[in-house]
Amino acid sequence: MNHNTLRYIIAVADERSFTKAAQKLFIAQPSLSQIIKSEEKKLGITLFDRSCSPIMLTDAGQEYVLWARQVLSIQKNMERRLQDFSQNGISIIRMGILPECSAFILPEPLKAFREKNPNRCVQIRELSSSDLKKSLENAELDFIVGLTHPDTFKYCNEPLYDEQIVLATTHDFLPVDTDVDEVDLASFSEAPFVMMEEGQFLYHVTHDLCKRCGFVPRTVVECYNLETALHMVKAGVGIAVIPDLMALLVEGLHYYKISGPTPASQISVVYPRDRYLPREARELIDLIKWNAE
Repeated sequence: MNHNTLRYIIAVADERSFTKAAQKLFIAQPSLSQIIKSEEKKLGITLFDRSCSPIMLTDAGQEYVLWARQVLSIQKNMERRLQDFSQNGISIIRMGILPECSAFILPEPLKAFREKNPNRCVQIRELSSSDLKKSLENAELDFIVGLTHPDTFKYCNEPLYDEQIVLATTHDFLPVDTDVDEVDLASFSEAPFVMMEEGQFLYHVTHDLCKRCGFVPRTVVECYNLETALHMVKAGVGIAVIPDLMALLVEGLHYYKISGPTPASQISVVYPRDRYLPREARELIDLIKWNAE
């Protein structure tokens, strides 16, 4: 069975469009359609219901894609395992990480890793939590450093840090009693908020905490990068709800615990249980964990 054909059919199933799949695969759409028709003819089945828009997998198509993913996964795991025996060339480790975590988690582990593995290259992708999960699911990354994955059946989580949610502010927006270390968020209902983009973890956390206190946050800036948001706070643009670990990156701010229950979060190394990790990837993970202790 041709592995390229498997990839092509999976792409069409994911995109639910021959045109979008062809663009993603960098092949001509007529060629893609012909390849899939040939596969259907060879097997005597119909993989896609082309009468609906967007197209859908038939029952046979769903079974085909299920097995196709497993076949490609086995092939990739074999390649990863054999990479451990290779002494030639430069192999690449692909990792993803939350942008706000890079500066205080990676420098020391990468320095130690580079000294032991001079012919290994580490590609780092800084992405939002949701994009990290998608990239990991699509096998675009070997592992990620991000929020602990809720699906512990499919994913392995190796904890690094436990985070607490706090309020970051400057002297421009201090509470009435400046000696406290915990504040009621309701007392900041009129303050301007520096927010993360919609869809990110902290966006929903901030809105939920404010809703609990009876108000909607007055957003003045939305950021993709949390470190950028903190520098906005430092400049006096507004206040922000952040993980306490970020206090390690930006000095000169006031950080307060928030009264009442706040969502706990955990930063972990995450990777699929069914995906083989090359020896060097495992070594880098161990260095990251050692540095976090």
